Amino acid sequence: MSEPTAPASPAPVPMPPAVPAASSREPSVIVRPMPKVVFFYMTWLASLVFGIISAASKTPPAHLGTVWMCIFAFNLLVISFDFTEVVSIAVILGVLVLILAGLYFHFLSFVGDFFRNLDIHMNAGFYFAVFGLFSLMYIFVFVRSRFEYWEFRNNEVLHRAGIFGEIKRYSTEDLRWFKEIPDVLERILLKSGRMVLTTPRETHPIVIEHVLGIEGADERIAELLGTKKVTFK
Repeated sequence: MSEPTAPASPAPVPMPPAVPAASSREPSVIVRPMPKVVFFYMTWLASLVFGIISAASKTPPAHLGTVWMCIFAFNLLVISFDFTEVVSIAVILGVLVLILAGLYFHFLSFVGDFFRNLDIHMNAGFYFAVFGLFSLMYIFVFVRSRFEYWEFRNNEVLHRAGIFGEIKRYSTEDLRWFKEIPDVLERILLKSGRMVLTTPRETHPIVIEHVLGIEGADERIAELLGTKKVTFK
């Protein structure tokens, strides 16, 4: 007699592919307004470099303090006036005309003599003190920017402010925003600009000043809010 055959084992049931868990984090774009002190980064870096040069050399290079003072004066100029496109073009043309006229009529030689004879001296302690002061300010600015910022979402805009997380919400329905470049120099230094939000629920426009990298932020907001599409047929 033949031995009874064992029942065949059932074929393994293929498992469905694992579906990645949906991220609980809603896509958003963070916009952080900055104070004007961030445009002093040139003076901040120059102070560090010049301090190292002064500390490493027995006799500091000539006109080192004069160069630092020119950088500092340029930073003061940036934060003191708004150089719009028209003003910037007028200033550039005016400077060119002045230089050409001075070369032709020979009345600019005193300017070269003035800067040639101007020799401002600062020691390494001064440079390091200025660098430390600006470093302290930038730490406070960085910490403050973690607690006060704007967050753009698909359906709302949140303004977070304060250590305790105060939040004001704005609906994106009928929300309009546009960017402004009020200062060409600020745009060149840190790609900074101003963002203005308008909504019928607010009587006055909402202005977000000194947004660094405003071009990228504007494109990300447009892409984020552009994904909200509702079609009725």
